[in-house]
Amino acid sequence: MINRRQFLARSGGLCVAMTLPLASARGLATETATSGALTAYLVLQPDGRVLLYSPTSEMGQGTHTGHAVVIADELNVDLSAIDVETPEPSDAFRRNGSMSSGGSWGMRGWHEPLRKAAAQAREMLLAAAAAEWGVDPSTLGTEPGYVVHSASGLRKPYAELAAAASTLTPPAEPALRDLALARYRGQAAPRVDIPAKVRGEPIFASDVERPGMVYACARLSPVFGAEVAAMDPAPALAVAGVIQVVAIPGGAAVVAGHSYAAIQGARALDIRFAATGHDSLDSAAISEVMRAGLEQDAQAVEARSEGDLAAGMANAVQQVEAIYEAPYLAHAPMEPWTCTVEFDDQGDLHLWAPSQAQDRFLKAAAETADLPPERVHVHTTRLGGGFGRRLGAEGIPGAVLAARAVGRPVKFFWQREDEFAQGWYRPTQVARLRAGLDAEGRITALDVRTAGPSLVSNFFAGGLKAGQLDGTSVQSLRDSRYRAPALRIDWVHVPQPVPMAPWRAVGATQNGYFLECFLDEVARAAERDPLDIRRELLAHDPRALKVIEQVAERAGWGSPVPEGRARGMAYVESYGSLCAQVAEISREAGRVVVHKVTCVLDCGSVVLPDAVRAQIQGGIVQGLSTALHEQVKINGGGANNLNFDRYPILRMDEAPLAIDVVLIESGEAMGGVGEPPVPPTAPAIVNALAALDSKPRRRLPLN
Repeated sequence: MINRRQFLARSGGLCVAMTLPLASARGLATETATSGALTAYLVLQPDGRVLLYSPTSEMGQGTHTGHAVVIADELNVDLSAIDVETPEPSDAFRRNGSMSSGGSWGMRGWHEPLRKAAAQAREMLLAAAAAEWGVDPSTLGTEPGYVVHSASGLRKPYAELAAAASTLTPPAEPALRDLALARYRGQAAPRVDIPAKVRGEPIFASDVERPGMVYACARLSPVFGAEVAAMDPAPALAVAGVIQVVAIPGGAAVVAGHSYAAIQGARALDIRFAATGHDSLDSAAISEVMRAGLEQDAQAVEARSEGDLAAGMANAVQQVEAIYEAPYLAHAPMEPWTCTVEFDDQGDLHLWAPSQAQDRFLKAAAETADLPPERVHVHTTRLGGGFGRRLGAEGIPGAVLAARAVGRPVKFFWQREDEFAQGWYRPTQVARLRAGLDAEGRITALDVRTAGPSLVSNFFAGGLKAGQLDGTSVQSLRDSRYRAPALRIDWVHVPQPVPMAPWRAVGATQNGYFLECFLDEVARAAERDPLDIRRELLAHDPRALKVIEQVAERAGWGSPVPEGRARGMAYVESYGSLCAQVAEISREAGRVVVHKVTCVLDCGSVVLPDAVRAQIQGGIVQGLSTALHEQVKINGGGANNLNFDRYPILRMDEAPLAIDVVLIESGEAMGGVGEPPVPPTAPAIVNALAALDSKPRRRLPLN
């Protein structure tokens, strides 16, 4: 049996591979970037359509459309002629040894490799036509989907040249087309996935159906990390339609002929979980131990140090100090954990899952099934909400065990309450910030210490070695463009048993809130404009200055606002992009009303402006949701707000009444877009509230 790629390769299509080293995508635990060999494929099919195997997952952010635009402009084909698929994981689609989507690398990581692949394909088509017509390749050109020879009037479709072109060696350094010739880049290009969505065709994990499929509902521990002590399957088996109860890590899977029976069986199951060392853990205790960690000088791991901090503080005319805290956050996707597992006639395992980390899923499935990786096939479905949630593979073992136990394809799923209880969170964190000021109110010394659990030690293979820095815990602090005469940033590890995974923008969300709100506190203490404080700290950096100057001008910073309103500013760098926001808010009956958010983003260069604006709008809405409402409340060793009635997210009537977006194309290296708009939103809102009533908000959420 051959797969689709093999079939196309044997059917006269042109398949182009290109390999380029890219810097490390994670940058989480070390400052040293590593290189990885990545390969992407273009297939020119016999019917003239172009199949792009994109090694990224489409989560609704438009990455596949961006990739298709890069191909369409460089290859010179109509965008409507391109189909995009996410392939199975293999060396061809791995970066740094792993196939995954995160860190806002979807476009910036694949823009140049895909452009090169399309250029290689175009030059091979030109060479094939030149050989057939007996002309010099330099005399040929292209029109959308055609090679043309203007001098003779010869013209031939790409599809008819594909077979001959496929025998040629791709040029190592193909000539790239002038971007001025691009038809789609920088324009309002249509999303390639919209027609199928309108027709109801996209397959999410919840939509997958296999012949003879049954359903398995998980019953998981309410306490983090607890395992089963005893289980009586009889009550579950008494539910009509229930077939079997299967032990899985952290609980059980109740298998039934339909989903409702599986849910009822899971609820009826008599199961008892073993005690853990953290059965009494609660949010207050976590907060207390983190705050105590701020005083552990000997445990602090330095992230950045410049100048003489002690002298800067000693010589200061005034000192400002504050402690901030951010809570655990749930990813809260609309689609709870769901995947389908099937063993085929040869014993190979097939997994249909909404994955951001195909290799993680493959590894978890292979280890559980005791199969070599080449016998595991990961088919990526659409994602019913990502935000980093689909980077974890914790649901895979249960699905594989259930399918093996019953010998049939199984759709395995968690209930909403388990998604909130065991779905992995953004870490909680506290920070103590101190600033020394001179007589003019200028910052002479800045000291920032964060403390909290380590995402790297909890989520990534290999964990964190003793004394090692978790880069996520100082993200956007360690690499900030802000400069003070003396500066120190360090971190204290405070382990917790709470499951954690990357959450949209990861550590930049906490640290952006900490630093940006503190800078406004400094400005109030010095009786200075918050914008002027930031100008001073960025005086050496024209690019960053332009971002904050433009957001201030666009938002009317310093101009009068209607009575009862105020503006707040924040500036956070993350994922290679610079983002500043100004929020204009009021309070009505104790409720925060966001009238307008102005956002300026410098992400280097922009391929799809509409997609970037949409990502900014979505990021601001999500950032506002976390600022106002979101927190995982822990009691008795587990989360206790287990659905949207107790874990509220932003409602439509709370969304900003207007979001004004300005994009700066600075020509710098392309930065990320999906995550950078999130971190500045919460501090901009908090700073606006403080401008309204002079009260700092040092703990989130606000409500």
